Amino acid sequence: MDIKCKLYPYPVLAYYSDDYVDSNFETAIELKREGYNIKIDFIADLKNIELSKLLTEGKVKIVYHLECAQTGFRVALTTNQMEYSYVISNKKICGKMQICPFIVAVQDLNDYVSSSFHEDYRGFKFSIEAGCVMAVAKQVNVEIEKDINDLANVPSVFSIIKNADESACGMVVDMDQKKIVIKLPEADYYNFKSIKDEATVQPVLNSLVVVPALTYVLEELNRRPVDERYEYAGYSWYCAIKKAMSVRFNCDIESEQFSTLNMLEMAQKLINVPLSEALKALSTGYGNLEEEDEE
Repeated sequence: MDIKCKLYPYPVLAYYSDDYVDSNFETAIELKREGYNIKIDFIADLKNIELSKLLTEGKVKIVYHLECAQTGFRVALTTNQMEYSYVISNKKICGKMQICPFIVAVQDLNDYVSSSFHEDYRGFKFSIEAGCVMAVAKQVNVEIEKDINDLANVPSVFSIIKNADESACGMVVDMDQKKIVIKLPEADYYNFKSIKDEATVQPVLNSLVVVPALTYVLEELNRRPVDERYEYAGYSWYCAIKKAMSVRFNCDIESEQFSTLNMLEMAQKLINVPLSEALKALSTGYGNLEEEDEE
């Protein structure tokens, strides 16, 4: 939603109106990446005696309305704190996200009056119903870019093929290629191929195939001395992992810090932790899975 310069039948503290004097409602909004999540920090600044008192009493709340038209994500966050944080999976947003801050009445307010009303409203009292907007801050638009080398985008980093060795009975991982090559026995490969394009089973396939393969690759890298890991720098999979580790987790795989990590845990995080969605898909028989609305 876009904040419009809307007129109300009662005074509203807004940056585009003069209904109040010597009053202000502003918000500062900062986004930080935390792995494959995005943390949003909100800091509100309210200068108005009556509204501040109502906020303290819990009669009004600060509301942040978040909406991403491209993904259909929408949530209204409410708080009575001036500082507030919210974490969202970047799977839910892509492109422009609109953040609209308001102060909203959460209960009926009878005979509402403010010493900071514009002189045109002096001497008047207003009945405000629960749900009515009391203040409006400037809308913030942020661009959420997806990394083209996102490791959760399996085809960009992994190549899953049939193992030419007919005696093979398990998965084999080859790191010495441009992509990480995962070789499956013939029967497994054709079973994989028959369902790989079904969106609802992607978390299952990632959990069964990609996470174990990536764990193997990370552990192999970890076994090498720090100064030898760079030998893989010519492979696109190595560049993708190196970038993801740096951007998402502030860790260089060519450092001792990398050696301290739990590789299974890191492999799951790099693939956006598919296990929960995989189990959900299995328990619902691969039905249509929808994202749960935020509270």
